[in-house]
Amino acid sequence: MSALSPDKYSDLKLQLDGLVRPGQQFQFHRNMLFDQLYASLPKDPQAKVQIYNAEIAPGGYTNWHCHNGATFFIALQGIFEAHFQEGALIKAKAGDCYSEPIAKFHRGHNPHPELSYLCIGVCLTAPDREHVTNSVERPW
Repeated sequence: MSALSPDKYSDLKLQLDGLVRPGQQFQFHRNMLFDQLYASLPKDPQAKVQIYNAEIAPGGYTNWHCHNGATFFIALQGIFEAHFQEGALIKAKAGDCYSEPIAKFHRGHNPHPELSYLCIGVCLTAPDREHVTNSVERPW
């Protein structure tokens, strides 16, 4: 396997800097990634919030699991597929934002042969529930 050059997969990496152009009046730029209405937030007056970064190795999979609350992901690098009983229902690449359904078992997959998938996850869950329920084997 050859070493990865910095520009080899530039289309599979979210641009995080270089958004502020020289000479702009304000030295700030907000790159909007996700802005939409969402109906499945916890209804409790308090919610558990979890924010994390994750990596799936090239060709790798997560364990089988389901989310017990609203989840949002920002793909930073690579490509991603979420495999459910019905097949790969969610596909994303760097720069995409997506949500995974509540209480629906699945596992994540990085189909790229060389590049790790990197993301930021945000979970909002009712205070009496765990963020994730894991399964050792395929749940169906």
